[in-house]
Amino acid sequence: MAKRKAASPNIINTADDRVLTERELLERLPLDRSTVWRMVQDGRFPPPIQLSPGRKGWRWSVIAAWLADREAQPIKRRRYFRERANAEAS
Repeated sequence: MAKRKAASPNIINTADDRVLTERELLERLPLDRSTVWRMVQDGRFPPPIQLSPGRKGWRWSVIAAWLADREAQPIKRRRYFRERANAEAS
């Protein structure tokens, strides 16, 4: 009887330094594939490690550090029309 491969957990220990495939990365982050690659090109997301000519991956420790940085420096929210109208009326 063949052993079944255990499913990857949804949350990885932040001390874990294993390499995530693109699929595993996308399972853990609420981002689309195209968004990740656009952010990599713009320098706003860690670039992958080239494992072989056809395989790339990301170290979880690097992604965890990126997430911690995002939490420490959140993006300011956009002003919406109602807020702008209230500010202009004042």
